[in-house]
Amino acid sequence: MISAVIFDLDGTLTRTPSPWQYVHERLGVWENNACGHLDEWLAGSISYEEFCRRDTSLWNGRPLDEIHALLDEIDLNRHVPTVVERLVAGGIPSIIISSGFRYIATKIQAQCGWEPLLIYANELVDGPAVRINVSGDFRSPISKKALADSALRLVGSTPAETLVVSDTTRDLEQLCHCGYKLHVREEDDLLSVNEFL
Repeated sequence: MISAVIFDLDGTLTRTPSPWQYVHERLGVWENNACGHLDEWLAGSISYEEFCRRDTSLWNGRPLDEIHALLDEIDLNRHVPTVVERLVAGGIPSIIISSGFRYIATKIQAQCGWEPLLIYANELVDGPAVRINVSGDFRSPISKKALADSALRLVGSTPAETLVVSDTTRDLEQLCHCGYKLHVREEDDLLSVNEFL
């Protein structure tokens, strides 16, 4: 029925909707600092790049290993291994496109033996700072739509034959040109991927 699947990461394959917010909360900088950055970006008063820069500046001087250790606390959706097993067995190319962190996506890939899988996500580097590989700005050349179109060409699929899986309607709207959509509202919704295979 489908020839490729595009997954959001946070809140879809994990149980945490925002790893950024999770780290801020664990470090005690969400309420008084970081939540304001998010509000400014959503209101359009700062760019996505500035939003990311301000957010990671709150982690200045912390070792990258400390941030990774906090990200390691984020739980996977319990159905990920089952869904991945079916995708791998069927040889269906998967694509993760996330404005979250590549660290989490590659960890899932290693744990589940997920191949073939393309990962497009932001990367944390020493500082810590963020290397933006996926933008939350719809008009950006690295928007989810632009990256999806490029990735589908790489795996030899078309949007019409692609399933998009996300916990946010924002993603489903941005990738509305794809033929199939699955909105993950609750953890068990992820199992519905199997209905498209």
